Amino acid sequence: MLELDARTRLCVPSADEVVGVTERQGRSRSPSETASFERPYAPGWFDRLTAWVDQLPGPNALYYLALMVLQLAYVTTLLWFNGKLPVGSIDLRVAFAVVIAPYLLWVRFYLDRIAAAAMDSFRSVLAVSDSEFLRLRYELTTLPARTTCIATWVAIVAFLLNALLLPDSIIQQFGTSLESALIVMGPIGLLAVPVVLVSLLQALHQLQMVERIHSLIGAIALLRAKPLYAFSHLTARTGVSFLLLTYYIAVVRPDFVSSSRATEILLAAMVPTAIACFVLPLRGIHRRLADEKARALAQVTARFEILFARVHERVDQAILADADKLNVQIASLTAERDALMHVSTWPWEPATLTGFISTLIVPAAVWGLQRLLERIGS
Repeated sequence: MLELDARTRLCVPSADEVVGVTERQGRSRSPSETASFERPYAPGWFDRLTAWVDQLPGPNALYYLALMVLQLAYVTTLLWFNGKLPVGSIDLRVAFAVVIAPYLLWVRFYLDRIAAAAMDSFRSVLAVSDSEFLRLRYELTTLPARTTCIATWVAIVAFLLNALLLPDSIIQQFGTSLESALIVMGPIGLLAVPVVLVSLLQALHQLQMVERIHSLIGAIALLRAKPLYAFSHLTARTGVSFLLLTYYIAVVRPDFVSSSRATEILLAAMVPTAIACFVLPLRGIHRRLADEKARALAQVTARFEILFARVHERVDQAILADADKLNVQIASLTAERDALMHVSTWPWEPATLTGFISTLIVPAAVWGLQRLLERIGS
């Protein structure tokens, strides 16, 4: 068992590192704002790593691309050495896992930027103080160090246990024995699997925070509801990021997926998970918008009833002196009702929904068509 000081070094960052992550994710703050903000917890290694990369010169994507190239060079060199790959050739299908960690690290940085921008757009409708806002913004983009640490160790143990269950057909692609195969793919897997699990937990944490933030909204103005759509960009892109990784693994290594029951279940669960990532965090604000729309329409209907009662009264009494005024009032209420009817209670733009559905359906349809053509051809 690890000693307490060792666990502390692995899982708990220094105060300077906490400040670095917060400054990366936050806007420029005045000294009074920063002084009034107390960080509820320290960030994990995942957030500290993305913060460190963000402080380096140049685009972040270049560093994640460099990590992928470095991993690919490592795996390919060992495959040349043990004769599993002809010297001078590169087979990304064999070394497919080298893409996973760099991709998810870049995705986390990208989603945190989307989340921070959404939070800033949402500020005008939040009934919270400045210090509460900064705390929410920090929690939205930061996973606690303890959660990150636990997930990392669980992922490492799961990777090692799963490696023991791999069939010989998979092992032989990387080495003559399980030990030699782990020398080739072990370092890659020991990075990729924790990154996958921590990314999943961080996405779930972030989406739970979206629900929590939505619950803090003050009064809703239906005709000025666009700021309420801000987090749909985050939830949609979170779902899409998992879909793209699922499609990549399923297309590049279908044999690996079918040979590992755990991997097969995980990838099969990714499609409903992606849909849930997009829709479920928005259900709370959807209900509030639907309730507010129903209330506003009920008020319009009540006013219509009053006006129509007046019209009927004047018709019965043959009083038409103010008929024009009543017509104008009825026309105004009709315009208001039509405007309210066009307000969507689902907080997303049509383009956001269309993009998500396209990402969900089109690749799966193309893959299914290819499989069908292969069967017909054979």
